[in-house]
Amino acid sequence: MTPVPRAASQLRGRVAGSVRVGAEGALRGGIDQLVRRNLRGVWVAGELPTGPCVWAANHHSWWDFFVAAAALRAAGRRDVGVLMEAGNVGRQSLFESVGAVGTDQLRTAVEMLRDGLVLVVFPEGELRPAGPVGPVRPGARWLADRSGASLRAVATRVLLRGQQAPEGYLRVSAPLTPDDDLGRALADGVAGLDAALAAADPMQALPGFRAAVTGVRSWNERFAALRGGR
Repeated sequence: MTPVPRAASQLRGRVAGSVRVGAEGALRGGIDQLVRRNLRGVWVAGELPTGPCVWAANHHSWWDFFVAAAALRAAGRRDVGVLMEAGNVGRQSLFESVGAVGTDQLRTAVEMLRDGLVLVVFPEGELRPAGPVGPVRPGARWLADRSGASLRAVATRVLLRGQQAPEGYLRVSAPLTPDDDLGRALADGVAGLDAALAAADPMQALPGFRAAVTGVRSWNERFAALRGGR
């Protein structure tokens, strides 16, 4: 076989790298557009992390990672990753390039956190029906302890209320101390969020939450704007 000239080989590497970087940017931007075009918005209570953080959230809908990533990116964070089942990451380097790391690569996850990343982790270990938090596994706490990153319990709900499109709500805890029980903090956060949603006017955003991402408006909201409303 005729050897590939070095210049050609280098060019191929640059092109391949450009394609991968372009795909990475498209995928990350696609997360934002996916949320903005399909949800009414994402609302947040609590302070979003500014440094390395294990974002430990309940996992009760398909949208959970996407609303977390969109809210963090809207706040200027571009270093957002997610811990995924190893079989879902496999050898797909594109997933890795946008911050997905398999559960069989915990040392890599620790290094990512030490580099300053926010890593979304679902400590229930599976997608569960919306309801109380299930048993919490120790991996999120382990990652925080090994990396020195903060650990936050993030109650997450994506649900259809009184408007046309679903809404995402994130209640972010303060950093947990080594003595805090993550399972209890997450369970209490989800229970409190569910209680607030049950008591609030479904036509309005949940009181005490600020808009982090604006998405699609309902038809009635669009008509009100045309009539001179807000």
